[in-house]
Amino acid sequence: MTISDLSLPYPVTFVVRYPERWPELFQPYKTLLPDPNSLHSRIQTNEECWIILTYLYLKRKHLTVSISDRFIPGQICVVSSLDLKISDRNFNSFVVGCRSDGFQPPLCDITVVQNKLCLDSETDIFIPHWPQPGLIPRLKERGSTIENIVFKGDEINLYESFRSPEFKRELEKLGVTLRINGQLENQPVRWHDYSTDDLVLAVRDVTEKDALVKPASKLVNAWIAGVPALLGPEPAFREQRKSELDYIEVTTPQAVFEAVQLLKSHPELYQQMVASGNKRAEDFTEEKMIQRWYEFLAGPVADGYKRWQQRSQVSRMAEFALRSVQHKISVRKALYDRLHGYRPISGTHT
Repeated sequence: MTISDLSLPYPVTFVVRYPERWPELFQPYKTLLPDPNSLHSRIQTNEECWIILTYLYLKRKHLTVSISDRFIPGQICVVSSLDLKISDRNFNSFVVGCRSDGFQPPLCDITVVQNKLCLDSETDIFIPHWPQPGLIPRLKERGSTIENIVFKGDEINLYESFRSPEFKRELEKLGVTLRINGQLENQPVRWHDYSTDDLVLAVRDVTEKDALVKPASKLVNAWIAGVPALLGPEPAFREQRKSELDYIEVTTPQAVFEAVQLLKSHPELYQQMVASGNKRAEDFTEEKMIQRWYEFLAGPVADGYKRWQQRSQVSRMAEFALRSVQHKISVRKALYDRLHGYRPISGTHT
């Protein structure tokens, strides 16, 4: 049985807090829904990654989902929890929050987390981050060539040692150029295009607690693109790792140089990593991801919603008051953890 043969037990509304960015999805008349793969340059925020993409993927499968710029009383509403506020007074809706790499959201009845280490309670459910829409894989004719190493993201998020002039010069001695595909003024982002990328690099100096909320997206996208990855020691990467072919862990520029030399001198190893990545990518196809979301909405969400419906308005309001206090504490704690703590790459405490 395919997703097209299934239906959700209850309608689900995806709540968009910034509808002005997506006017075509709020037209009063029916229009053809855009293919998510055509939106790669527009998908940037947490709301767009989790709300817009998920709505489009599920709606295009004819599941009973809709989109709104407000919470619908009495219904299941899915929202980016980073954009959820106490002032929304959302106790009249059953709220499913997509946490991304933000704070633990007490205002939500169920929370989607992108890192299994964030499964703090029975109302936390792990669903991987959507892979990069419109991803262009590496050209097969490049074979085992290693000329370009790329960081997909804004330059500030790559640890300074890996974007220094000295690092770039040493790479050039090995015949390799560093590319940084970030947001540049008046230029489209190139996060989706891996066609001429030969290695993916991702090392950031976040605190240990901040790392616990980060996804494995750069690894998963590298697998899908057919590009071996050199990654920092983040929990999400390690949690996904099943063999040494999944990626090479690096913490210093010297480790990157050694990895480049290893793969250049052993092209068969390069190809083994590509083949392994292709196999691992099978767990993150569009169909597999949609299936995860269907099972989530038809299972834990539907069950929680049934229990929520049986509660009185008074009990919902009382719990909302308690959650509002917890929300404020959670926001402050997340900000503190992001700025303070041990940073494994630099070996510093902040």
